[in-house]
Amino acid sequence: MIKSEIYAAITEKIIANLESCGSWQQMWRTVSPVSLNGHIYRGINRLILANDHYQSRVYGTFQQIRANGGQVRKGEKSTLVVFWKRLKSTDPVTLEEKTKYLLRYYHVFNSEQAHFDEIGKQKIEKMNGSTLHQTVMEAEQIIAGYRDAPRIIHTNSENAPCYYPSIDEIHLPPMSSFVTAEAYFRVAYHEYCHSTMHESRLNRAEGRGNKFGDENYTKEELVAELGSAFLANMAGFSDLQNTTAYIRNWSGHLRENHKLIVWAASRAEKAAEYILGVHNTESSDDQQEQQESLVETETAAVPF
Repeated sequence: MIKSEIYAAITEKIIANLESCGSWQQMWRTVSPVSLNGHIYRGINRLILANDHYQSRVYGTFQQIRANGGQVRKGEKSTLVVFWKRLKSTDPVTLEEKTKYLLRYYHVFNSEQAHFDEIGKQKIEKMNGSTLHQTVMEAEQIIAGYRDAPRIIHTNSENAPCYYPSIDEIHLPPMSSFVTAEAYFRVAYHEYCHSTMHESRLNRAEGRGNKFGDENYTKEELVAELGSAFLANMAGFSDLQNTTAYIRNWSGHLRENHKLIVWAASRAEKAAEYILGVHNTESSDDQQEQQESLVETETAAVPF
């Protein structure tokens, strides 16, 4: 399976999930899935596994399931997840250190797709019970927790809500201009996610200096869309069903650029966690820096 085929498969899976559940927020709503080895799936893999309709959050490869006293049921279909392994090397002449990323992919099954012995059942029950509760925060608390937030200007002008990276300011209509307080916070979260592009924060250079409609604009918009949905989920907002036209629009963008959703998912999660004050030091499943230096695709015999 070559890289282009992997990206295409991921894109179609995400589009199917989005069309099925109706919104980005619903895709974040699932409790973070985890592998039988204890690895928490993040970023794109969380979205890939978001709409599998299983009660269990535990997944494993065929070999992992067998190693834990299980057997995949005949006829069950696996789901593809991905991981980028960082490879470092030193040029023998210049002594310059170089970094490449090896794209690995695995096929996993949910624990409900297999039979387990008693020991395996106990392990899965424990893993499912560890963090099944979903943290809910007050909408205002999320904004208050953004410690180095940009200045926010409430304006009655007709200009659309916007983040200005050059002056690090967010311009928003007052809450009274919105139909509901929830609608206000959704827009505010979107602009706050944009603000994490600033060089003093997560430094997403691609997000700055783009023009409406160009590729970098679309990429940054998806980061803000996904990040805002993540925060709206944390705030416990009732899910709003996206329109068919809206989903069709994003589906078109994703199919035009199969790498788009993989690129954006990790950055959106990092943006939301930055605003929440959660600075995750673990490498993301979908780490994609220096994309042009990825080496050949391979599967892994012993996955995470």
